[in-house]
Amino acid sequence: MPPFPSQDRLVRKEVALGTLREIEPPKTHIGTRLLAPFLEVASDDVIFDYARGLTDGLAPARAEDAESDLAQKDLAYGGVGRASVIDWALKDHYDASDVTRYRESLLLQQQAQGANQAFPLTVGSMVDEFRQKVARDDALRRRKLDNRLEWMITQALETSAISYNDGKIKFTVDYGRPAGQTDEAPAGGLWSLTSSDPIGDIMAVDQFMYDTYGVHLGRAITSRRVLNNILNSDRFIARSGIALPSGAAGGSPASGTIDPMYIIDGWGPNAAQQIVERTTGVRFIEYDSVYRTRPIGSNTVTNNRFLSDNKVYFLPREEDLAELDDTQIGFGKTLTSPHPEGNFTSGFYEWERDTVDPWGTDRGTGIKAFPVFLHMDLTYTMTVLA
Repeated sequence: MPPFPSQDRLVRKEVALGTLREIEPPKTHIGTRLLAPFLEVASDDVIFDYARGLTDGLAPARAEDAESDLAQKDLAYGGVGRASVIDWALKDHYDASDVTRYRESLLLQQQAQGANQAFPLTVGSMVDEFRQKVARDDALRRRKLDNRLEWMITQALETSAISYNDGKIKFTVDYGRPAGQTDEAPAGGLWSLTSSDPIGDIMAVDQFMYDTYGVHLGRAITSRRVLNNILNSDRFIARSGIALPSGAAGGSPASGTIDPMYIIDGWGPNAAQQIVERTTGVRFIEYDSVYRTRPIGSNTVTNNRFLSDNKVYFLPREEDLAELDDTQIGFGKTLTSPHPEGNFTSGFYEWERDTVDPWGTDRGTGIKAFPVFLHMDLTYTMTVLA
C-alpha cells in the first residue's frame, strides 16, 4: 500500500516531481519465448522415460513361415529421468509509517470527495504517488524473476549446465552436451579475419551434427557484434562484383580498396546475414540482452550479458526432434508448478502479508519454475571472435 507524507511535509507543502531513471538496458528475453517455453506440471517433481534407441538400425529379413524377431533394445541405455521445480520469490516491505500515512491520506481524500469539497492540499497526488511506487516495486520484482529464468536458460545453453550458489542454496545441473561441441573454433578462422569462411564453418557444423545425431541445424543465436563481423570475409565482398586490388585478400585492404558498403545500397551486415541464411538454411537470432548488478555500498553499475557476444549457439531443427522425442518437453521447457498463493495454479503468483506487524505490510511476487533440456547434446557452440 502507498505511503503518505509526514506532518512536517504537509506543513511545508513539499512537491514530488517524480523519479529520475537511468536508460533501461536491452532486456528482450528469448528464454521462455523461444528456447524453453512454460510447461505447466501438476507437481514439483516430474519424471519421464528415456531410451537411446535400437542397438541396430536395420530390420532383419525372415522367411515367409518364420517368426519375426523381437526388436533388440539395450536396457543399459534406457531409464527414467527426473526434474524438480524450485520456488523463486522476493518481496518488498512497507513500514508502518508508510502504510499509516497512506491510509490517512486516502481517508481525507474520500471524505473530501464525499462532501463534494476540494481538499486544500494535494492529497490526491500524495495518494497516487505511493500507488505508483508500489506499482514500480511490483514491476521490478517481476523483472528480477524474469531475469532469473532467463539466466538459468541461457546458462544452460552457454555451459550445458546451471550452477547456482547464493550462500544458502547450492546446486548444479548438467544437461550433457559433449565437450567437443562447446566453444569450438571455426575451421575457417575467426570471423573478424578477411580470410574467414562463415558459410563453410556453418555447413561443416551442420554436416557434423547430421553425421553424429541425424539432425540438421535450424537456428543460431548470436550477438550483433558477431553478425557485423560476417561481412569481413573476402567471400562476401566478392559477391558484390567489385574486384579488389591485388594484395587486398587475406589481410588489410590495399590502399584504394573500394568498400561496397559505401557504394551499393543495401549492402552491409544484414545483406551478409541474409546470404548466410539462404545458403545454409540456418536462421540467425540477434540477442544482446543484459541484466544490471551493483554491489551493496558501491556506485558502480555493471551490465552483465546473458550470453557471450563472441559466440554462435546452434540449435537443431524442430522438425528433426520429432523423430527423437514424443514428450511434451521437446528441446526444452520451463516447468512451472502450482503454488498456494496463486490459488494452486501454475505460473507467477503474488501475496500480501500484514499479520505479523498489523501496521506494516509485505508484498511479494514469485514463481515455481525450472528449465529442463532433454536434447542439449544436439546443440553446438562456436567461438568466432576473440
